Amino acid sequence: MLGFNQERTREHADSGQSCVMFSGDLGDTWTDPQVVQPYTDYTGNWDCAFAEVGSGELIMHTRLCSFMASTAVIGHSEQTTGPPPGRPYRLKRQTGYGLCRSADAGATWSPLIPVNTAPMADSGTGPYIAGGSGAGHIIELPDGGLLMPLHGSISREWPTRTGETIRSLVLRSDDLGHNWEYWATVAFDAASILDFFEPAMARLESGRLVCLLRSQARPGRVDHLWCVHSDDDGASWSPPVRTPIWGFPADVVQLQDGRVLAVYGYRRAPWGVRAAISDDGITWRVESEFVVRAGGAAASSQSQYWHIGYPTVTRAADGTVIAAYHEYVDNPGHGEAIQAMWISRFHV
Repeated sequence: MLGFNQERTREHADSGQSCVMFSGDLGDTWTDPQVVQPYTDYTGNWDCAFAEVGSGELIMHTRLCSFMASTAVIGHSEQTTGPPPGRPYRLKRQTGYGLCRSADAGATWSPLIPVNTAPMADSGTGPYIAGGSGAGHIIELPDGGLLMPLHGSISREWPTRTGETIRSLVLRSDDLGHNWEYWATVAFDAASILDFFEPAMARLESGRLVCLLRSQARPGRVDHLWCVHSDDDGASWSPPVRTPIWGFPADVVQLQDGRVLAVYGYRRAPWGVRAAISDDGITWRVESEFVVRAGGAAASSQSQYWHIGYPTVTRAADGTVIAAYHEYVDNPGHGEAIQAMWISRFHV
């Protein structure tokens, strides 16, 4: 099963709808997309992530947004000047996170239920409410507890971006995802210089949790991936350590031989999606990096031409690694590129 976001227009506005499709042959063929949670004139959802828990249910969590008026969903290419609704992002607010469930292998899904992210900010903070994108898959622990990796802030103003920087965190549920509470801070810079966000987390066979973090230093310099780990099911975390790997965001999976694979977007020339291998998930070396797919950026004249990657990765029973990600492709007859999903399979 592959989950993805479908925008409501050709603009990348993070206000679309969560969808799934299925493959029974390791990604050679796929079913038609199925909308899990549709957008409306006043609401949207995006950045979905999925998990299968011990009960057999599938769980999806996704970011939620709302609009003060339906006219706020007009894309930038259609109306870009003047006061609201001419500037639609002024009327869009992320309102939190929602979770839905499927008991029939993804054929039908429950309505979205809001997720408790307290003490993370719950309104008026733009993208800095507890959230997260890229990976962020829910992890099931041996005792049945569930961990949801997110990022957010307790107090950060938007759009001035003053106050604390973004932290990565985990919520915990002890009733199969029906109720959630703040469990632990994964990484936070008390000096308010570094943002740690979009956590890519995996539980290793040893029981250790490893997590790679996208980072950014004020006033806006993109930094390397940072790494943390936990040996107590996420209750406490090691100090973050800067890796030599440049790229963002990432997803992480353990291979059959025990090594750990990270797949991540590479948003600078020559662009694309890359991967690296670690013996233990903690120590990473740039020498282990390899190219999954090169290219994928649009012309620099196009808004967000660099917005490629956001991979999700899984390991099949025979050891095959399957990675899904998005990149730009030419759109014949329209003179511009559009974003499309791609699948790569490989053995390492």
